[in-house]
Amino acid sequence: MKSFLLLPFIALLLSVPAQAQRPTGRLAIKLNKNILKPGDSLLVTVDYEAGGGQQLNQSLATLELVIENEAGRRTRLRWPVIDGRASGTIFLPDSMTLGKYTLLAGLQQRFFEVIGQVKNASNLGSIQAMLLTKTGDWDEQKVTVAPDGTFAIRNWLFEDNALLAFNRTKDNNQPLDISISSQLDSTYDPLAVGGRTFYIGNPPAAVRPSLNKPVETPDALFADRGMMLPAVIVRRTARTRAQQFNEEYVSGLFRSGDERLIAVMDDPGAIGFTNVFSYLQGRVAGLQIAPTGAASWRGGPVIFFLDEVRMSAQQIANIPITDIAIVKAYPPPFLGAPGGGAGIAVYTRRGGEANNLPANRQVFKIRGYTPAAIALDMNKLRL
Repeated sequence: MKSFLLLPFIALLLSVPAQAQRPTGRLAIKLNKNILKPGDSLLVTVDYEAGGGQQLNQSLATLELVIENEAGRRTRLRWPVIDGRASGTIFLPDSMTLGKYTLLAGLQQRFFEVIGQVKNASNLGSIQAMLLTKTGDWDEQKVTVAPDGTFAIRNWLFEDNALLAFNRTKDNNQPLDISISSQLDSTYDPLAVGGRTFYIGNPPAAVRPSLNKPVETPDALFADRGMMLPAVIVRRTARTRAQQFNEEYVSGLFRSGDERLIAVMDDPGAIGFTNVFSYLQGRVAGLQIAPTGAASWRGGPVIFFLDEVRMSAQQIANIPITDIAIVKAYPPPFLGAPGGGAGIAVYTRRGGEANNLPANRQVFKIRGYTPAAIALDMNKLRL
């Protein structure tokens, strides 16, 4: 087994139960500067200050960040709070749009936790859990299962998305019937909120004074996040390489359930096409597409994405088809396409797409924390 330390403060989490949310308190947000230019780095530090004498279990909190530009486009980040503080560095690419950006923060009193139930427990006692990160690191542990089949995992902390797999601890290949959910992806009332603004470029004189003032942050921005999200990926039978790639690397609204998966990496004949657009011709009902990328679906526009980042058709046309793993076609109306158009998402190969997990396991895709240093991408719903 390849063992690894997911984050340096993992020892803080071992066997510590989550606590209920409590109101009041404030977030003090500090930026290294509030006027920046493309290519700069924005250092964000957020400290929790309790109100009314209340104390936060500061080893067990999570900070949700929402960054919004003047056009109303948003992206979300998630950082762990250690000893009452969360911090990270956000790199501003050279292609960043100039203008005013608003950073809103909400604190929830819980860390990453998976809760689940084995529906066919029958005095199981324990199960084996395995975590596989996007970098290829993995670890596993034995998880105690209660007589009613319930269990909880609280001592793994990791960045980005990962796969979580389960099987029986004894020499038994019978499949398990498991359902899980992540506490961080469930609805919550923020313990504290706060906001600041920053500007990329040269701000007008009328804007400069507002950059030094806190921003009023509505609780509803963080509270209205729907019901607890169950994991949706369960593997009980053998999957193709394209299907496993789809499970591991596709996230958010790109898992709409109404899309067509085109398995380029599983088709030896794909190498004979000049580009991915030529390959797609005639493969998706209703989609009209030319080798240049000019496309329409049911008479409406088509928006293109490369690895879940909005991209021009010309840029995608230049990618060698041997570098492409899968394509996903989303009929209109696709939520990721402005105006209710259609969407085409192209995913490039990552390496190691062959089956990395043992057979006869149930597999779930779970979302961890945003890396502490990351490039800002307003075309992604989550970083």
